[in-house]
Amino acid sequence: MIKSERSSIKLARAELRRAFTLAIAAALVLSMFAARVVAQQRPAGRPAVTKKGDEILLLGTHGGPGLTRERSEPSSLLIVDGRPYLIDCGIGTMRRLLDAGVPSQTIGTIFITHDHPDHALGLVDVLANDFLSLDFGPRGARRTFNIYGPPQTPALVSAAYDYIRIPYSIFAAEHLGVSTLVDPFKAHVIDRHGLVYQDDKIRVTATENTHYQLMAAKYRARMKSFAYRFETPYGAIVFTGDTGPSAAVEKLATGADVLISEVISVAGVPEGRGAAPNQSALAAHMRMEHLPTKDLGEMATRAQVKAVLMHHFVGAGSGQQFVEGVKKYYSGPVFAGADLQRYCLGTPDGNGGAVRTLAECK
Repeated sequence: MIKSERSSIKLARAELRRAFTLAIAAALVLSMFAARVVAQQRPAGRPAVTKKGDEILLLGTHGGPGLTRERSEPSSLLIVDGRPYLIDCGIGTMRRLLDAGVPSQTIGTIFITHDHPDHALGLVDVLANDFLSLDFGPRGARRTFNIYGPPQTPALVSAAYDYIRIPYSIFAAEHLGVSTLVDPFKAHVIDRHGLVYQDDKIRVTATENTHYQLMAAKYRARMKSFAYRFETPYGAIVFTGDTGPSAAVEKLATGADVLISEVISVAGVPEGRGAAPNQSALAAHMRMEHLPTKDLGEMATRAQVKAVLMHHFVGAGSGQQFVEGVKKYYSGPVFAGADLQRYCLGTPDGNGGAVRTLAECK
């Protein structure tokens, strides 16, 4: 009799522990889902989008690959009538999206200019957050996220999904809300000049730039670097990506309302002559495969762009010094961007028309 009572007590305790474990797991899933819903309903900071017009949200403006505390690595959000498109994805992009109050899962289309570390390594964080939203979000919300970029982009996206899948497979094994491990990410290769994407809001044209011009020919078939021109109902916006002086980029930018360009300061960059081999290669890369202020100003003038917005800052100098350097060779408006700054184009002017001059959003 005593033995039977002890067995019953042990069984009851086991059932209690099991119920407690299930309750904790359920609470975890609910808390994660609730936190995500609240984040979507009450985004931090300023509103994520404007209702009409083009908005450029600079997420990261530091040229890498080294990291800094002040600026995140290159990433920008082009928002057209409230629809966001992400251009480049350096380390820190997901954190900056959170800072800006933009749910990453609302971004269905991502463009990568080239696969250097400071433009691509933050992709896995954004995709991981998107994957989380699919499994802990409302059922029936599964969708495809499209990533466009150079020939190595499918391998990059596949590796990112594998990286994400391994930890989430543990959630699936524990029955903690992950119903299935299905890859929702689709990579699209850009390997040519011309039209590469179009929907009801934007038309995107690509051209290969000169960022890899010093690379050995045997690598250049699969390693490409692009500039993109986005045409919207409100104007044309060109992202140079990383590039040196380039006739192709200049042609792509002709007449654009905004040229969003990388910029470097060559002060302190060693000359090739007399330098060690690795320093010589770096000096050539910096001087020929990036845009100093003089080259940027001259290109903007020849292309007759209406405004220049700088990001991807490399080298010494304040924002004002970079602006002054470009203005020696270009007479239009020049802006030195910073992380989380917003610029508007095509916003209503109060008289029924639209402003086509770039300005910081109010």
